[in-house]
Amino acid sequence: MKRKLKIPGFIFKPVYSENTTKEIVKRQDDVLEFDFPIFDKKTVLDTAEKLALRKRRAHDRDLNELFEIMDQVGDLWLDPNYDLRKEVLEVIPMMTGQSRELCEIEFLGTIRLWNKKNSELQLKGEIGGKEYLEDWVQRGTARMHAQPRGVVLHNLAGNSFGLGPTSLSYGLITKNVNLIKLSHQEPYVSVKLCESIVEVDKKLSKEIAAFYWKGSRGDIYDDLFNSGNINCVLAWGAIQSIEDIRRRANRYGIKIIDNGPKLSFSVLSEDTFNNKNIMQEIAQKIAIDVVYWNQRACLSPRVIYIIDKPHKSAISNNINNNLSKDNNNELLNDSSINTLFADSINTIFHTNESGRYDMSILMKRSLKMLRYSFSELSAMGFAKMLANGLRNADQMLPRANLTQTDNLEMQRKREYFFINYVTQKRAIILYPPKNKLDWTVVFMRTLPNLKEINMCQDRFVICCRISSIQDLIYSIRKQELQQYLQTVAIYGNDNFVKDVAEELSILGAFRFPRAGEHNLNDFGLPWDGKYVLQDMIRWCYICFPEEQPMGNNNKQSSLFKGKTYPERNQ
Repeated sequence: MKRKLKIPGFIFKPVYSENTTKEIVKRQDDVLEFDFPIFDKKTVLDTAEKLALRKRRAHDRDLNELFEIMDQVGDLWLDPNYDLRKEVLEVIPMMTGQSRELCEIEFLGTIRLWNKKNSELQLKGEIGGKEYLEDWVQRGTARMHAQPRGVVLHNLAGNSFGLGPTSLSYGLITKNVNLIKLSHQEPYVSVKLCESIVEVDKKLSKEIAAFYWKGSRGDIYDDLFNSGNINCVLAWGAIQSIEDIRRRANRYGIKIIDNGPKLSFSVLSEDTFNNKNIMQEIAQKIAIDVVYWNQRACLSPRVIYIIDKPHKSAISNNINNNLSKDNNNELLNDSSINTLFADSINTIFHTNESGRYDMSILMKRSLKMLRYSFSELSAMGFAKMLANGLRNADQMLPRANLTQTDNLEMQRKREYFFINYVTQKRAIILYPPKNKLDWTVVFMRTLPNLKEINMCQDRFVICCRISSIQDLIYSIRKQELQQYLQTVAIYGNDNFVKDVAEELSILGAFRFPRAGEHNLNDFGLPWDGKYVLQDMIRWCYICFPEEQPMGNNNKQSSLFKGKTYPERNQ
């Protein structure tokens, strides 16, 4: 099926431009062709100027009124029969390569901020409550007030369609007016959300613009920042984009809030092996985390590090201690362990012409007896459980039809690990039957480098064993990953969790949920080590202590009591 879509920009209402760009997405028999406008420098600067004139109106709006509008917009998107929701859920699966079911779950999670209760929780957690934005609030001897920055430029990335709704909600609940620079990769969802706002309240829509111009146009950014009409930049995206915007914004003294690329992973303690059911539960939860956003979100797990001290639970030790040598006088080796998974998941490994890795019937029977007592209660066993979890997750939340590029990329990644690791007996690769390309689990005997970690997208995940958390810290420092750390999900006892969180937070990580809860986050907590809403406001205060009335013998007010000031010339 072929579908053509013409996407507008949004400058207080849907608008088009004579200059457009075209994108074509092909997924097997389905083709999506969409046009969206490219706006010129004059339009960008004129729009910013008009937004700047509306700062006072946004400042004076009662937050309860704003929450009511956002509530209505959120309710529209919760309605399965809402026409824009139905349109969006037909389009974004083609744009993202995700299934409709997964896109719907992700969008409903994103739209949670468009709710009065959740917005109030966000403000309460980050700045102390909505009252600070409404009036001067007494705190000690001062009266505090949170003032909006003014005009916020939201420079969006294209890795997640949820960024636009999230970023805009931050701007609105802090009483800012908002200019959204759309991503070339995803120019659609934010515009449709703005169209919903028009339906609910046209006045609020006059304080929002969302449209696209080429990110390479540094002259537009320079003139925009130099115009005096931009007060803050909330920047999302790749490190090169973030650095370029930071350099330009700093030149003109503009506040920048950067949310650059981040790396997230999971750490499991040896306690994982104490209970097979717990292992399976954790593996299934992590599999769901891997599925969300196709691992393109900053909080998505890329690697699962499993603490498994060799002297306690290494499979080779267990097996070698319980099995005698076979008829060829050879010890059981890594290739033998691969056969443990053959009945449920395909595994890549080689045997030579002489059949060096062939097992006798007796050995195979022994392996099956040992399968549950040793192989499953191990790091490699967890990798198998994770693969089974991904198989289950794929049935519940399948990937959409893959493009030819998607297929080639997954094959390329598998081939890389096969050539560099499997052939050297340093890894096994687990994937669906019939070589399907929906997901892949790689179990490595060494720790991955940055290049290999960056391959972990689109349901491609690495599991590896570490003897202690210090191994991981050493690897992170060696790879110079500190600046990219964000979410580390942990499984273990309370002391283990605190110790890991302490060490990795010193190193640079910010967020430590439970294993399998990468995508869960309460409202009002910091993000990337900072309170985003705090950066979108300015704290002001009146510091007049209570004054005493001045009598004939009182020549100095209480403001000056206890302080010595030089004599002033009369």
